[in-house]
Amino acid sequence: MSNRDFTEEYIEINGIFQYFLHYPSAQKEVVIMLHGGPGSSNAFFAHILRPYWDFSNVVYYDQRGTGKTLKKNKTNPNDLNMDVYISDLKQTISYIKKKYQTDRIILLGQSWGTMLGTHYVLKHPDDVIGYIGTGQVVDARREMKIAYDKLKDTLEGAGAEKDLKKLMDLGDYPNVSADNFYNQVMPFQRLQSKHGLAINVSKVLKTTLKSPVFRLSDLFLLPKGSKLIHQAPDILNILVDYGVWDITDYSVPVYYILGRDDWQVPSVLAAEYFEKINAPQKRLYWIENAGHVTDVDNPADFCKAVKEVIMQL
Repeated sequence: MSNRDFTEEYIEINGIFQYFLHYPSAQKEVVIMLHGGPGSSNAFFAHILRPYWDFSNVVYYDQRGTGKTLKKNKTNPNDLNMDVYISDLKQTISYIKKKYQTDRIILLGQSWGTMLGTHYVLKHPDDVIGYIGTGQVVDARREMKIAYDKLKDTLEGAGAEKDLKKLMDLGDYPNVSADNFYNQVMPFQRLQSKHGLAINVSKVLKTTLKSPVFRLSDLFLLPKGSKLIHQAPDILNILVDYGVWDITDYSVPVYYILGRDDWQVPSVLAAEYFEKINAPQKRLYWIENAGHVTDVDNPADFCKAVKEVIMQL
C-alpha cells in the first residue's frame, strides 16, 4: 500500500473538531489507534507501518488536547479527565462504525492509550470486538519501582557516577504525585532514554519529520500538548495512581503486544498481569528488539502480531 493512500479530515466529536487520519482497505475490520502521552499523537508514525499493514482499515485520531486536534481547538486543562476522553472515544467509535459500515471495531492502545482503551472495554465491552495493548500500563507505581531498579542497576553496572547521583537526587522514587510529576518523572525518563531504557527521542523525531501528514506548523504540537497535560490535575492523578491489577475479568478478547526491551512501562509486569486475565480469548506476543514504542522499533513483527490477532477475531 502506498504511503499516500490515506485521507485526513476534521469531524465534530463531543463539541470539538477532532483530527482523523484514515488508511482504508477492503476488509471490514477497523483498528482504532489510541495514542500515548497523553498528548503524543501517533498519526505521525503511521507511515512506517504501511509496508506491513494490508489486513484491515486503520484509523488514527488525535485525542482532545493533542496534535492536530489541539491545533484546531482551544483546550482548558481543567476539562481533561478520563470521563471526557471516554465520552470522546464513544462518539468516535460511533462515527467510525457509520463511516465504514461495520461493527467490527478493534481498539489498539499504546501507553496512555492502554489506560484509555482498557477503561473503555471494561465500561463498554459491546462496542468493540477486541482490545490490543502495547506498552501496556497495569499498575503505575509498581512499574515506576521496577523501572527505577532497572535504571539503578544499569547505571551502577556502567559506572555512570554522575547520572547515578542525578537518580539519587530524585529521592525515594517513586515519590511521585500530581504536584511534583514534572520534576520527578521527566528527569527520570531523560536518564532512562540516555541509557537506552526509554523512548529514543531522536528516533521518534526523525520518524515524525518523514511523515506525509507532518507540516512545519506541527513541530511544536508535542511540547504544547505535554505542557497542557502537566496542567491537568485529573490526568496527572491518573498517571501516577492508575492500576487494574485487581481487575481480571474482561468480556472482550484481550491481546498484548509487548516490546521485550520496554523498561519505560516495564513489559515484565504487564506479562505477569496478563497471566491473571480471564477473557473470551487472549494471547500475548513478545516483540524482540523493541521497547516502549514497539511499532516504531520493530514495525514488521508488530504488524505481523496485529494481523494474527485480527485473524483470530
